[in-house]
Amino acid sequence: MTKISTAELERLLERARTHGEEPAFFQGLLDAWVYAHVPLVDDHPRVRLVQFRHPEGFLAVPFFTSEEKANIAGQGAVRTVKLNGRELLASAPGATFMLNPNDGGCVLYPEEIDALIRTGSIARVEKTQLEDDYSILVSEKADPPIWLMLRLAALYAKLGFVQTAYLLKVAPCRAPREESYLIVLAVPPENAERAARATITEIQALCAANDTGVDISVFDPLEGRPAYLRQPGVERIYGPPLN
Repeated sequence: MTKISTAELERLLERARTHGEEPAFFQGLLDAWVYAHVPLVDDHPRVRLVQFRHPEGFLAVPFFTSEEKANIAGQGAVRTVKLNGRELLASAPGATFMLNPNDGGCVLYPEEIDALIRTGSIARVEKTQLEDDYSILVSEKADPPIWLMLRLAALYAKLGFVQTAYLLKVAPCRAPREESYLIVLAVPPENAERAARATITEIQALCAANDTGVDISVFDPLEGRPAYLRQPGVERIYGPPLN
């Protein structure tokens, strides 16, 4: 039964943006009324959701916290339908959704939606902008845990757009004893964020349980492999052999 009103959902969204209270928002989203677009005329027996092409190149299903936002975005070219949040997100397996796209809303990738429906939560993502003089040391032996390698290889085989994945044991030059793992993905730019977030979704709880620190970086395979990936200690965990 839907329990969260439009006003409450938008309050939770604002709290998520300003106070980092994402878990409460995503739990509320599943129990709220939300609004999506369907074709103006459609005789198909099932509801068919309208998609749009995101500026980064992927297709996404827009949905909205209020009927007013949905109608403004639709501009009369589509119909607005009202659905329970869980029902909507579960209705299109494999689709990417974007909430309130005209207001800078959040993107939910398929792997995150699956986790949200199954567990009621989404892995937390933190982006870090490194300083210009930041540099790392690469261990000559990564010694990656087998549980991590197997989990990642299986994930990337399902994603398809990850061409190659590497794993390194690294430490900042300024703090050489602070070792952690670094996953580096060769992935086209339009799929880079999804690949990184799918990785986090897959392994965050597992790494926390094993007290293992992991960071993720990506590069465009058309630009070639970065020089640091040619050092000893680089493990290829998915894709063609190193050369």
